[in-house]
Amino acid sequence: MIYYIPDTHQGNLRVFNKWSKSFAGLDELESEIIRRWNKKVNSDDVVYVLGDIAEGNYIKAINIYKKLNEIKHLIVGNHDLKMQKEIEESYVFETVEFMKLIDNNGRKVCLCHYPLMDWMEFSRGGYHVYGHIHNKTSKNDPAYTQIKEYYKDKLAFNAGVDVTNLNL
Repeated sequence: MIYYIPDTHQGNLRVFNKWSKSFAGLDELESEIIRRWNKKVNSDDVVYVLGDIAEGNYIKAINIYKKLNEIKHLIVGNHDLKMQKEIEESYVFETVEFMKLIDNNGRKVCLCHYPLMDWMEFSRGGYHVYGHIHNKTSKNDPAYTQIKEYYKDKLAFNAGVDVTNLNL
């Protein structure tokens, strides 16, 4: 199975304020991420982390990712740029890339941290999985309304942890 998860933002509770469950603090949130991930991800699974692994303490975030099951690939997000060298040197991710086209059970899937207007295999029925914009609404981000309208008949999906409630 292939899983996609962007925007874990380890070290920052702000992203998780929209979850149905609130957390007492970062330690509880981080424990919950580890528990849910390792419960779902099996030995033959692959996980694409679509950017923004942390917002703050990258060394701690890297150590959390070391506790997570199976093969992980990073698609770099805006917050990862600050510590890209440290992330690469940790070898916690098998690959570190900015964009990637994969085959998921015969479906071409373009992976990027950011939502794109056009993506690899777009005109041939390819999918796009992204993060970055979180669980925004027109009230807190007018651009999000435009993105939702553009994507409503497209094969594009926001897989952010706050959008999916950490359902990998």
